[in-house]
This record gives sequence, C-alpha cells and structure tokens, in this order.
Amino acid sequence: MKVIALVFDYNLDKVIEVGRRTAKSVYKNKDFIFEYSAASYATFIEKNPVTKLNIYTDDIDLMYSKLSKYCINLDNIIFHDYRERLKKYVNLDYCFRILFDAIKENHSFEEYTVKIDNDMIFLDSIPDMPNNDNRVLVWKNEHYVDTGNPLWGEKKACQIAVGTTHFPVSNIGLLGLPINMQMDEAEETMNRLVSVDISDVTDVGSKIYHCCEQTAWNWIFHKYKYEIIETHQYVKHHFVDKINCIAEAKYLLK
Repeated sequence: MKVIALVFDYNLDKVIEVGRRTAKSVYKNKDFIFEYSAASYATFIEKNPVTKLNIYTDDIDLMYSKLSKYCINLDNIIFHDYRERLKKYVNLDYCFRILFDAIKENHSFEEYTVKIDNDMIFLDSIPDMPNNDNRVLVWKNEHYVDTGNPLWGEKKACQIAVGTTHFPVSNIGLLGLPINMQMDEAEETMNRLVSVDISDVTDVGSKIYHCCEQTAWNWIFHKYKYEIIETHQYVKHHFVDKINCIAEAKYLLK
C-alpha cells in the first residue's frame, strides 16, 4: 500500500478568493502549517509502523526538523522535493487543483494508494488494503448534495457539471484509491465543476465552488458504485482547529 501526503506554504490570498474566508486564522503561516503537519504525520508513523509515508513538500529541511521533535522512526518517511511542481499553482484561480493533481500524479497502478491530509490524528493503524481491492476509503460520509446548503454553490455546480445533485459526498481527508481508479474521468469531472460560475447563488464571494476536487471523487464513487469504507474510527480530522493536532501529538515529543 502506498501512502502519500502533501504539505507546502499556501498562498492564503488565493485560498480566501476561492471562498475560504477564514484561511488566515485557520492556516496562519508557513511555520504553523508545517508544525501541525509534523504532529499529524508523527501519529501516522507511530500507529502505522510498517507503512512508508511519502511526503511531497516545498521545504524538506523544515519538514524534517519539525518531525525530528517526535519519537518516531524517521526511516519510514520518504521525502519528495515538490518545489518546482508547486510553482504552477501559486496564482491559479482554483488553488485546490494541486490537491487533485498530487494524487493523480503519485497514484500507483501497482498498489493501493492512500492520501492523508496534514491535519489528522491517527488513533490506530488504517486498513491495509489489498492491491486489487475495489473499495475506496474516505474519512467520513457527510451529506447528499441535494440536502446541502445551496449557498455553498455545490448544488448548482453539480447540476450543471454532472446533471444531478442526488449523490452522497464523503469527506476525503483520508482517501484510498484502488489501482484501477478512473483518474482521467475524475479530473474531467473536477474541471467541469470548476468551470461552473456559482457567484449568483453563493454568499462567499467566489465564482468557484471550493471543494470541486472532493465532489469530483465522490461523483466517480457514486457513478461506478464503489463500496465506501469510512475511517473516522481510526482517525480524527481537525479541519478547523488545526492546533489540536499539535496538542494531541504531544505524547510523542522527545
């Protein structure tokens, strides 16, 4: 099983432009991003001792120094220099495209691939999925598109991009994909969602729905009838109060 993670210095102005108005209070700055990411990854390494973690980042030295504070096996981490790759995303209107592209580019066609966000606390080892498994892992089922708040813009984007709002959406803070996943179709779906102008229905001041990549994956899961396995019993996801990652990983500090 291949596990991948992405951490970098965000362009917070672009994050705000796409509708996440609280970005500066949530992400704060580069040092804080790498601090809570290291805490999160430390719990992954501790709870999954036989699994390598591939970290794609624009600052390997900083990430290594943050992780070195913890009593974990650093040999279980493979660092990838993503500085040049990340440059193309700095000024894109849909800044979260990198979240999709990093998965697509590093998805394995030989073994099951799991992507973990950098704001999760691992309570136990995650399921070791067989290479030929056709199930998908998510963090937690959340809602059906047609029951969501119209002000998010998700309903309009889905109705125009895929022709329906009647399908479930799961939070993909943790995302597990089989080797035969429809990667190209998922990307095409994301692009259609991004192209829908939601400015006439939303109250966040953005033309683009801010979770297009997440919704695209969920549409593919629904269309191809994948069995969805939730993992929130193994993992906490601190998508708002990221400082909790630091607090809950203190038991691993040297």
